Amino acid sequence: MRRNRFLLFALALPALLVMLFSSAGCGEQKRPTSDAQYDVIIIGGGMGGLSAGAHLAANGLKVLLLEQHHKVGGCTTNFTRGDFTFEVALHVMPGAIKEKNGGIYQLMKACGVDEKVTIYELPDLYRSIYPEVDFTVPAESWEAYTAAFKERWPEESAGIDKFEGLCRQVMADIMSIKDLFRETGFKALVTKVQIPFKQKTLMEWKDKTLQDTVDECFTDPQLKAVMTQLWMYYSGPADDQTSLMNFAATDMFLSGGVCHVMGTSQALSNAYAERIEELGGEVKVGTLVTKIIIEDGLATGVETFYGDVYTARYVICNTDPFQMVFKLIGEQNLPKKYVAKIKGMKPANSLFGVYLGLSIDLKKLGYTDTDIIYNKSYSSNEVYDKWMKGEIRDTACLIGIYSNYGDPIYAPPGKSLLNILVYSDINLWPKDYDEYQAMKKEKAAELIALAAEVIPEIADSKNVEVMEVITPVTLEEFTKNYQGSPYGFYMSLEQWEKIPNDTPIDNVFIASNWTQGFHGVGAGQVNGWRAARLILDREGID
Repeated sequence: MRRNRFLLFALALPALLVMLFSSAGCGEQKRPTSDAQYDVIIIGGGMGGLSAGAHLAANGLKVLLLEQHHKVGGCTTNFTRGDFTFEVALHVMPGAIKEKNGGIYQLMKACGVDEKVTIYELPDLYRSIYPEVDFTVPAESWEAYTAAFKERWPEESAGIDKFEGLCRQVMADIMSIKDLFRETGFKALVTKVQIPFKQKTLMEWKDKTLQDTVDECFTDPQLKAVMTQLWMYYSGPADDQTSLMNFAATDMFLSGGVCHVMGTSQALSNAYAERIEELGGEVKVGTLVTKIIIEDGLATGVETFYGDVYTARYVICNTDPFQMVFKLIGEQNLPKKYVAKIKGMKPANSLFGVYLGLSIDLKKLGYTDTDIIYNKSYSSNEVYDKWMKGEIRDTACLIGIYSNYGDPIYAPPGKSLLNILVYSDINLWPKDYDEYQAMKKEKAAELIALAAEVIPEIADSKNVEVMEVITPVTLEEFTKNYQGSPYGFYMSLEQWEKIPNDTPIDNVFIASNWTQGFHGVGAGQVNGWRAARLILDREGID
């Protein structure tokens, strides 16, 4: 028996040494200079950068956050057209309800942002429509969730219980090693060696897909489709997407609440920026950073588009790693292995969407849902492949009826607001301006026609007061994210670990959703905290 355990240890060790939760550097770290204007400069005022800045400032560090756009937020923002205020990206955020004390709420409370925003809970996670299936998924609790599925598919009760158990256990496993990213050297090695024995469910499922999950738990193809529906929130079809994100996110939603922010996600971004300034930090918008200054292997500051130089002891990039490596730092300043890793990783897709402000009241017409996912096919792979070719007809779309969210900011009484989203590949969009505009118009008409199969009224132009269209080009222009991807790296089995929050440069960190905390508005706050936590550790601040 002892011999078998030793053999298992020997076989597991090589894999453990390179698996997730590792830290970029385990050797002696170079110390940053104390002669600087700021303790930390943060490049980018998206949710990761804002979260990092607030947590650092709350612990007494002097912070400067530089954002290239005219306001903070990145994708966590809004825009106004006429009577309507449109939410750019946030549909739902998990774990932010105070009464449920979820993880995102705890992060907001830790830096004092919780008192600056109003978070409200939505009753449903989504309504899933397939041929011959129309099912609304409740979000009040795990009990309500499983009861609804069992009522619709009673013969699948055992599998539904198994799915719940997997979600809860994987999340528990993740949380039990949530601080591993902070550990280095022998302590980190010991923790990693124990993972196959202590976090068994996590290890069992880390190499399985979302499709593997439903195939093991269920037999009914319609139930499988509804259970995998959130692939449209996470990027990548069910048979190519890691099971772990779905497990973790589902548990966070059902345990900590399906949440939205009163005043749109811009209110959350503004709250973080205001908190940074209240704590003595600075936030500068309209300031594009073009270079991280590297001297003797350490960052000493940044340079902006207009030639201004700011110095700091640490730098956090709330950018994508392609921008960080190839534009801001320069690959000549980084190890070839790290550069090659970034070059070899695939970004997730971008988005194409239509935003509509309507002169009619959809709720009074009987459309009471908040989020509808409409599918013409049961195959997520078929739908995804068509999207990546620019095809929209006979695929699927996500319809968010924000005027049903219970927040009057979106539309005045008697009017409605919604958006319709699908995935898209930036490489499909023409460089020529006229061709680009023609494609936008054509694809917008196709997308509206698809969503009108659920809400016919939107096909009548007399009901449409405002229409805005976003493409991957739009997202790349406003956020600077590589290929306009709001998700970061593609969440396949091969690269779901993404990259650590630390980098080969000892005083440079990355806080964006391209790092290991997955992606989304909630994850952005986690990734910002992780980057901040690494700096606080180096400063000896508990």
